[in-house]
Amino acid sequence: NDHHRSPSFTMETIPSTVFEVHVAKEDFKFNAAHFVAFDGFREPLHGHNYKVKVRLLGQRNHIGADGYLIDFGEVKRVTKQVCKKLNSHVLVPMLSDVLNIHIGAVDLPPSTTTITTTTTSTTEDETQRDKPTQQQLTMTCQDGSIFSFPLQDVAQLPIVHASSEELAVYIWSEVLEQVTPKYLRDERGIHTMEISVMEAPGQEARFSWRIPTTGSEARLDVPSFVGKAGKKPSPCFPASKICFCAQREEETRSSKVVQQQMVERLVASMSKAGITGKDDAPLTCQEIENFLKD
Repeated sequence: NDHHRSPSFTMETIPSTVFEVHVAKEDFKFNAAHFVAFDGFREPLHGHNYKVKVRLLGQRNHIGADGYLIDFGEVKRVTKQVCKKLNSHVLVPMLSDVLNIHIGAVDLPPSTTTITTTTTSTTEDETQRDKPTQQQLTMTCQDGSIFSFPLQDVAQLPIVHASSEELAVYIWSEVLEQVTPKYLRDERGIHTMEISVMEAPGQEARFSWRIPTTGSEARLDVPSFVGKAGKKPSPCFPASKICFCAQREEETRSSKVVQQQMVERLVASMSKAGITGKDDAPLTCQEIENFLKD
């Protein structure tokens, strides 16, 4: 898709940088739940207090006539809006290749509304029951886990994994689309923008990309930045648990075989000693116990 094609460049094509601005405000933050899932792996559902930083690199040897590389206010306004859109949501990677994502209406428990009608002589209570529906997003994982959330509580993101790295690419596109490449590149002489996403203190991902020449290239195609799996990842905890259960089941079967063999040897020893069940009936537990005591 040409609209989502990620622009290519080499380090040699990036102009030397003279001026930079870094914007990292206290309200560049959002609280969200997520889990990372790929083939054979799934994190437990958990949350982070994410923080976002923006870095802009200029290509000129001078700043604008207003004394700015860029007005901080423009960057702050847009970045706050992006963070607000993600805040208090579950981050859903709609392009995941391991999650089965479904959106549909579900019936909610019927609500009871009491309507009171007053007349000159009587009061009539009428109970009305309805069956409202709600749009729900459901994610089914490889390990069989199913997550279901009200649609208004999720952020449907064009990413493959809900990782900080892919969030940085997504936020880069969101910020650039609103500020526009024309404004940054042509009017302010900014050639590169970097987005940092911090999910915990001292733990952040950074994505830096050149400002494209056209607005049609403002939205990057996140999957184009995701490599293909080589070595199969280690299984997640639920998968390990399943494997552990299978191992235990196999151990139980082996144990039963050993027990059966021991019983057969015991019965053979008792027969050799002339001890058999009465009238060829199977040996009783008491007879076996008496034999072992002797």
